[in-house]
Amino acid sequence: MSMMIGKRQIVLATLVVALGAAVFVNWYYTKPDAEKANTGVTVSEQATQAAGNLGDALLVNSSTASSKDDTQESKAEQAQAKVEDEYFAQARLNRSTAHDKAAEELKKTIEDSKASSEAVKTATQELGELSKAIKLEADTENLINAKIGSPCVVVIGNKTAQVVVGKGVLKDDVLVQIKEIVLKQTGFSVENVTIMEAK
Repeated sequence: MSMMIGKRQIVLATLVVALGAAVFVNWYYTKPDAEKANTGVTVSEQATQAAGNLGDALLVNSSTASSKDDTQESKAEQAQAKVEDEYFAQARLNRSTAHDKAAEELKKTIEDSKASSEAVKTATQELGELSKAIKLEADTENLINAKIGSPCVVVIGNKTAQVVVGKGVLKDDVLVQIKEIVLKQTGFSVENVTIMEAK
């Protein structure tokens, strides 16, 4: 009986030692998992995060390049807009100068004591027409600008109207809109209305 108890104790001791060895081996080879528990991140996850961060850096670089392209396009558009503004400003100045010269000549005729009554009458009528044309030009320009969202110049004289708009603006629908405005404002016939883009 005592012999059986001794054998059992030896078997149990052997099992305990084997179990302890298994636990030790398991613990020894699973150290990275313990580190994982401490850091909360495995090596493969760290690699994934690093790759993700690298991707983020690439996205930032790509966004920066895109931003530079947008900036260059914006500068080109601003330069084009500046050129157009200068063109229209010069065109209006030329028109104003022409109007001033015409008005001056007409006033000279009207004030000239040697001029015939017929000449004075004609000059007076023409001066009145010129004043109407100047106002009509300004009104028509404002309406076109409001409708198409682009600057323009309108020149009216001798029952004709010329309209100049910005480059790339003159699409078919825009052409129709401008023509409708000019015809309604001036009462001119279609063949006496010219619409073109700035060169």
